[in-house]
Amino acid sequence: MKSSATCGGRRLGALFGAILVAAAVCAAPKNALAANTANSSYSFTFSGTGATQGTAARSKQTSSVCYLRVSYLGLNRMNFYIDGATHPLGPWVNRTCGEVATAYYTGHFSIHNYVHENHESYARLTAMSPSGSGTVTGMWSPDSNESNPSLN
Repeated sequence: MKSSATCGGRRLGALFGAILVAAAVCAAPKNALAANTANSSYSFTFSGTGATQGTAARSKQTSSVCYLRVSYLGLNRMNFYIDGATHPLGPWVNRTCGEVATAYYTGHFSIHNYVHENHESYARLTAMSPSGSGTVTGMWSPDSNESNPSLN
């Protein structure tokens, strides 16, 4: 005959295990839930220092980082920004953490931003030439669940 203490202990252990699993799910990083991860291409050509260009609006669905791939960088560096808005036509506000994300070489990167946290549902990628003329091309997405080096 089994002791009721042993049976109750097993129930308590199972309950404790279920609580741990629930806590782990709730504590999962938000970027694991990234939604709008489809990549769009960008190509910006600048004709002087301080020139800016931006992509069309994309839906920003989570508080995750944005993904950025720099495929070609025809300048010594490029400043990138993630702008946020409540409407797909703007007005746009720079929501980049630290104000700017600078790329010095090609690769896959993350850009931390506060678009979703400011209750804005649209994001766009903007770039500014900090020194001279040239072209930058690549891909980007407003939400990402990848672990890439951060530019900011």
